[in-house]
Amino acid sequence: MPINPYLVFNGNTREAIHYYAKVFGQDIPDIMEFGPGNGPDGQPFEKDVQSLVLHSQLIVHDTRVMFSDAMPHDSVTIGQNVTLALHLPDIQIIHETFDKLAQDGNVIMPIQKTFWSEAYGIVEDPFGVQWQLNHEVSEVPIT
Repeated sequence: MPINPYLVFNGNTREAIHYYAKVFGQDIPDIMEFGPGNGPDGQPFEKDVQSLVLHSQLIVHDTRVMFSDAMPHDSVTIGQNVTLALHLPDIQIIHETFDKLAQDGNVIMPIQKTFWSEAYGIVEDPFGVQWQLNHEVSEVPIT
């Protein structure tokens, strides 16, 4: 399975997507917003968060490059805003890999079921690299 770069921005992801689409001669992709859904605390997202980009992607020279805005309270430092997304079809391997990375690292988001995946989690390895591990059976349409 491929490892894909995931670029995270401080509220200007939509602008970055338009820029990269133009640079690489592509149409503007579908963009999924946070919308009125619930945040990690179970409470509805605040109005200023609802229009932020939850997920989008471009295919750049056969590589899927993914994009998202950080939550306002989780700002990122530009230059340190790239994570690696590993998409695997085997949930057991996801858990094993996650546990190995977390052993001397830091769990950012424990593996859990999401609306797009049966198993998704984020872990930072001992070298400060963040990994998103995702159970992927098929592509999730972006609406």
